Amino acid sequence: MPRLFKISIPSEADVRVYVTNDRSEADLIVYETTDQWAATESPIWYYTDVLGRAERTVYFTDARWQADLIISMTDVQGEAGWIDKTKEDML
Repeated sequence: MPRLFKISIPSEADVRVYVTNDRSEADLIVYETTDQWAATESPIWYYTDVLGRAERTVYFTDARWQADLIISMTDVQGEAGWIDKTKEDML
């Protein structure tokens, strides 16, 4: 978890996401993986090409004010985690 499907229509997404480079603005630090079995926790994201296999659909927005969740990316799996734990139920 989570296995995510990127969707192109904001109103059909479970979660609208904005990516920031400033970690102090982020609700969540995300580590992306290409191994679906490695996505065992909500901060570790795997993207599937099959909608039926996804646990959530996400839409990546260019506007921070449109986002439900603000994330920052990391290349180090151990750095991934929630900053704002009140939003954990979104995933």
